[in-house]
Amino acid sequence: NQRYFCSLNKEMISLSSISATTIAKQHAVAQKSHRSVGRFARSMVPSSHSESSASGTATTATTAEIGFDRDEDGYPSCIPREYIDEIEEPAALDVLKNMQLAQLMVPSLGLVKTAYVFEPCSNTTSSENVPAFVLLHGFDSSMLEFRRLIPKLNRLGDVYVVDLAGWGFSDCGFAENADIQLGPAQKRDHLQKFIEDVVGRPVTLLGTSLGGSVAIDFAAEYQGEWVNSLVLVDAQGFIDGIGPMSSMPRFLSVLGVQVLKSIPLRNMANKMAYFDKERYATEDAMRIGRLHTHLPGWTDANVAFMQSGGYAVSTRLKDMNLPSLVVWGRNDEILDPSYADKFMDVLPNAHMVWIDECGHVPA
Repeated sequence: NQRYFCSLNKEMISLSSISATTIAKQHAVAQKSHRSVGRFARSMVPSSHSESSASGTATTATTAEIGFDRDEDGYPSCIPREYIDEIEEPAALDVLKNMQLAQLMVPSLGLVKTAYVFEPCSNTTSSENVPAFVLLHGFDSSMLEFRRLIPKLNRLGDVYVVDLAGWGFSDCGFAENADIQLGPAQKRDHLQKFIEDVVGRPVTLLGTSLGGSVAIDFAAEYQGEWVNSLVLVDAQGFIDGIGPMSSMPRFLSVLGVQVLKSIPLRNMANKMAYFDKERYATEDAMRIGRLHTHLPGWTDANVAFMQSGGYAVSTRLKDMNLPSLVVWGRNDEILDPSYADKFMDVLPNAHMVWIDECGHVPA
């Protein structure tokens, strides 16, 4: 919602994320934020990356860009068209049409056909280096989660939204082989390969919900090398693992994953995710949120992640020396807002922003 974008933009004065340009009455603050964030971002971009940064194009020297087969309207043909036709929101349809595919060789996984969206910085008045933002969605979600954030964030820098192996619209081969090992280590390897081969320079990682755990896990390994700063939005960081589900018999895990796809559960989660339920927790939002579940291999990919035990990053937070921003909706019904204070207690270099009248998922 508008309050979310406004408050987040103001806080990014001290980080490298969203500029304050969303509400006209804060125009003066927005201009100051632009200048301050720009200075911060430029200081975080090594000079050796200046050419790729200024160009506003992805670096793909060691990446095979194979592209999606597309239908006559420009949508990826791997997504059943009958489910695309059910979607009404233009922002979601735009993301689907702009989706790109990179063929990455990941050491722990082999070939991963990696779905992502790249939006270059829209601020064409600046010839100086711009930061690169990599956005990481939550559990069993997809890049479509960020459909309304992308055009706001790319006012400040290049924006990449990636679906990691086993999630969203990326394909690491589960349709052919249900026994692939897929956990945090493999997802970390995939993200490293994506940043190295596609982005080509250090980034600001922005993770929402479980995407926050993904960001923390990656930053703990690559802070100062591939990660310059961190944004955690209603992030999971203190709930380690996934409990008994990791040791369930496979047939029970399959049944549990199938429940995740069900319309009743998706509708319930949809309503829990938003503060303004009438405006955002719509049937269309539910269809957008489950679109990726219609792809082959979705069930086995989620079972593999469950059997891996999931993410356990709580003990790594104290060693996180990156500039960090913690963002939380005061009305989060999924992860209690008290977790925000825990992040601030343990992160050594963090700012905090509370968003009034905002739930777990910013609109």
